[in-house]
Formats: sequence, C-alpha cells, structure tokens
Amino acid sequence: MIGHTVTFAVGLLLLAPFVAGWFSLLIPGSRWLHVTNLTSIGTLVGAEMVITRAVFAQGSVTAFDDIIYIDALSSVILFIIGTVGLACSLYMRSYMDEQVRRGVIAPKRLNLFFFLFHMFLFAMVLATVANSLGVQWVAIEATTLATTFLIAFWRRRESLEAGWKYLILCSVGISLALFGVVLMYYSSLRVLGDVSSALNITQLQQVAAQLDPHIVKLAFIFLFVGYGTKVGLVPMHSWLPDAYTEAPAPVAAMLAGVLETVAVYAILRCRGIADQAVSPDFTGGLLALFGLISFALAALFILLQHNYKRLFAYSSIEHMGLAMVGFGVGGTIGNFGGLFHLVNHAFAKSLAFFAAGNIHRRFKTVEIDQVRGLTTVLPWTAMALLISGLALAALPPFALFASEMQIVTALASSGLPHEWTPPATTFPVVLLLLCSVVAFAGFLYRITGMVWGPAPKDIVHGEQWSVGHIPIMLLGIVLVAFSLALPSSLRQLFEAASTLLTR
Repeated sequence: MIGHTVTFAVGLLLLAPFVAGWFSLLIPGSRWLHVTNLTSIGTLVGAEMVITRAVFAQGSVTAFDDIIYIDALSSVILFIIGTVGLACSLYMRSYMDEQVRRGVIAPKRLNLFFFLFHMFLFAMVLATVANSLGVQWVAIEATTLATTFLIAFWRRRESLEAGWKYLILCSVGISLALFGVVLMYYSSLRVLGDVSSALNITQLQQVAAQLDPHIVKLAFIFLFVGYGTKVGLVPMHSWLPDAYTEAPAPVAAMLAGVLETVAVYAILRCRGIADQAVSPDFTGGLLALFGLISFALAALFILLQHNYKRLFAYSSIEHMGLAMVGFGVGGTIGNFGGLFHLVNHAFAKSLAFFAAGNIHRRFKTVEIDQVRGLTTVLPWTAMALLISGLALAALPPFALFASEMQIVTALASSGLPHEWTPPATTFPVVLLLLCSVVAFAGFLYRITGMVWGPAPKDIVHGEQWSVGHIPIMLLGIVLVAFSLALPSSLRQLFEAASTLLTR
C-alpha cells in the first residue's frame, strides 16, 4: 500500500508541472492561469512531502522500474524546489498582473510565461529524481531552453542580449557535460555490459570501484566544468549578472535559488560515483579550489557594483563558491554545512529578488544610487530587503552565518584536499575569512544605503498589501526562524543527506 502511494506521489510530482504547463497555453484570463499555477505547485509540494516521509522510512525510493530514484539528497533538493517554487508562484500573482496593466506585456503573453515557467519547473524536478546520468543531462539541458526565453521575456535589447549570452555559454557548458556523460557511459559499459542500465545511478554506485579511474577522472572534469557553468562558478560565470539583471523577478529568484542548486546536485551525484573509482581528494580538490576562487573574486566584485540586481548576482556566485568549498572539503561538517548553505541561500536570495522586483516597479531603475528611503516609500519591501541583505551578508544570528562557520570549521580542520594543494595550511582559511569581511562590508553598505536616507521627491510613498507580500512575509519569517532553531525533521534530512555524501 505504501509502495503504491509513493509511486502515485512520484507521478504527481512529475505530472503536475508538465500538465499545468500545457494547460497554460489554453487557459484564457490571468485569474485561471494563477489558479492553475498554484494548484500545480501545491500538488508538487504535497507529493514531495509524501515522498520525503517514505525516504525517512525506507532510506530511498525507486519507482517506474527504477527509472526514478530518490534518496535524502534528492529530497533536500526537492524541498528547495517546492518551497521556492511556491513562493515564486504566490509572488507572480501581483507581479505579472501589474506588468500587464502597465502594458509591459500583452495579456496573451502570460500564457507563454506560465508555460515556460512550468516546463522549467518540470525539468528541474526531473533532473533531481532521474535515475540516469543521461536523463539528468537532458533535463538540465531542457532548463536552458526554457530559461533562455524567460530571461529574454521583456523583449528589450538588453534582455535579448542577456538571453543570447546565457544560451551560448550554458550550451557550451552543457556540451562539455555531455562529453563527460559519454565517457562515463563508455567506462561503465565495459563493466556492466548492459546498454540499458549503463548510466543508471544506482547501477553505477554498485560497480563504481571497478570503473577505469583514468576515464572516470576525465569524465568528472568535463561534468564539473559543464554543470559548473550552470552553477555560475568562476570563470564560467559571465552569463549570470546579465541574466539576473534582465530576467523577471520571479524568474531571477528561481535561477538563483533553484537552478544553481540543481546544478550543484548534478555535480554531487557524479562525484558520488567518481569518488569510488578515483581518489576523493581529486574530486574534492576540484570543487574546493574552484569554489574558493569563485568566492574570492565575487567578494571583490561586490565592492564595485552599482546595480542592485548585479549585486545579488555576484552574491550568488560568492555563496555557491562557499558551498562548493564545503562539499570539496567534505566530511560530516563540510557536507552538512554545504547543504544547509544551499537551503539558506535559496530562501534569502529569493526574498532579495522579490524585494528587487518591488523596488524596480516603483523606482523604475536598477541603479543603487537612485534608490533611497525605502523605509518610507516601500516599508514592507524595505524590511524584506534588510532581512535578506543581513542574511546574505552572513550576519549572526542568521542561519547563513551558521552554515558559513561550519564550512570554515571544516576547512580549518582538514584544509584543501592534498592532491591539489600542499598539506593543510592556514592560507585558505585566512583568504576565506578576509573575503567574507570584504563581501560583508560591501554588501551591507549597498543595502543599507537603499533602505535609509531621504527618498526622491517624485516617488509615490506607501505600499498597499497584496498577495505578492505573502511569500515575502513567509520567507522573512523562515529566515529569522532558521536563525533561532532548525526544525528536527529538516535537521534529520540534512544529516541523512550529508551522510550519503560522506560515504
């Protein structure tokens, strides 16, 4: 009975966004589009909760003849997808309708927007639950197709340029990842001899120690660079600031909070196989080294930003780099810190982009120097921006400070993996702490300047409560609550996932 329930829940998890997307092309009127959207995401969240309970009870879940595989690590990513997806769906109710009222987009284009949004959501869910490196690659490539049109949705010259840049760079990255998948297939085929299951994650985990280490090492490098482009790691990050600046606010929230996280998940899945064939120091060193470089450069670029959306973009590069350092160093503390950091960043960055969407609609600018006095112009948005800004700056007691300290502790205890660097030294820790201080000071300086100060004289004051404020309020509450105590069920889930990564 439990098996049938879980299988049904898995089916709903995949069908809800897929069916809602195609229905969105046919539904007339924004009201029913939003109803369909919320029904779909509500179904997805409910199915994810049922599956997570089954994972707690069984350790992992398979469905549809092992086509689907979900364990604690998958459940953490599904939790992020569902929570951020629900918040974005609620926020879109007021955000997209206002764009229609202002004549920014035609009413009929809402159908296309919701179709692309649901296909984007479906592709990320599929990438998370697929028991095949090949299907996972196809799903992540599908996110590129959907998000290219979402980034360029406003049809301005700048948005079209950002969408084109994103498409080119991510397609190059995904092509490299495909070569890594092919190499992994070649290596596993020599061991399994079964074409149909040669890329199955569960099969590869069982025979990983028998794979050719030289081929697997080369395959992981291509997979890391390919999916690392989606994560936004330096030097594959140049698409990210433009895309986040031009994308609609809920799309930017999904890109920063969810897509980057799914790409990290794909890397971790591949690493779980590669670590049994090659030295974990090799894969861990690759993650930690690129993560540290990304963190350091992003912290410096934060000081130079005059565009608040680009500021949030470089903040994403910084936090993804820090999470990769945690996963690269590994161990129970490093992996737990990395997972917790992904969750905290997803919520804080989504809240930041919701606030950015409200600010842009009122001030009609993305320039930081032209936004002042948010406490009197948009008081609710000012509070959201301040909470998300303090969280992203890793100010205690926010949970991002706790996860960052866990990663720093793991790095101080173990150092960078020795295959890539000399034996553990204090240099990586000192560099991480110095860059943290730089990012902290630069980020808070920009954010607080927007929140306080005299407002421009020609700006309308006051903020009317709407449905779009519900996700802002809820995410703000969650960020504050996580800073006080992490719910025991989530802690157990993160601990189970970090244990899988530590094996």
